[in-house]
Amino acid sequence: MSVVTKTGDDGYTDIIGGERLRKDHPAIECMGTIDELTAFLGDAKAALRIRDNGSEDSADIITGIQKDLFLLMGILAGMPVPEKGICEDHIAGLIEELESKLPPSNSFAIPGANPASAKLHIARTVCRRAERQLIGFGLDEKIRAAIVPYINRLSDLLFLLAQDTQD
Repeated sequence: MSVVTKTGDDGYTDIIGGERLRKDHPAIECMGTIDELTAFLGDAKAALRIRDNGSEDSADIITGIQKDLFLLMGILAGMPVPEKGICEDHIAGLIEELESKLPPSNSFAIPGANPASAKLHIARTVCRRAERQLIGFGLDEKIRAAIVPYINRLSDLLFLLAQDTQD
């Protein structure tokens, strides 16, 4: 099966349920930014594996986040919100764990300490953009409750992961 379908040549794309939306529709913009975030996280994960000689701790966290983000894009494309939604509690637990092992910070973080940290900071800024787009999109309440808190916590987690790699 070819990846070339030519169905988007008219500037529209299909979402779940067969509806076609313009490629510049706010929902498509949100999904595109989350897709971009997923790709940047993959880049950060690869840099972490090189840096940490294949260590899986942070890489496993990122893989879990990427899976969540694919689910989140499905929800934006019209898939029903899962009964459990996207759970920001898991992210909050990871935040607490990282905060407990990092020294307190009372200054701005300047990205670029190393490639892995810089890539995580890029992912964090893309995550913040996704959050702004989601808010501007005007999601219905059920979707908002399932997605926005998760994305908000995720940007905090990405900040901490970037800080954790700056040694």
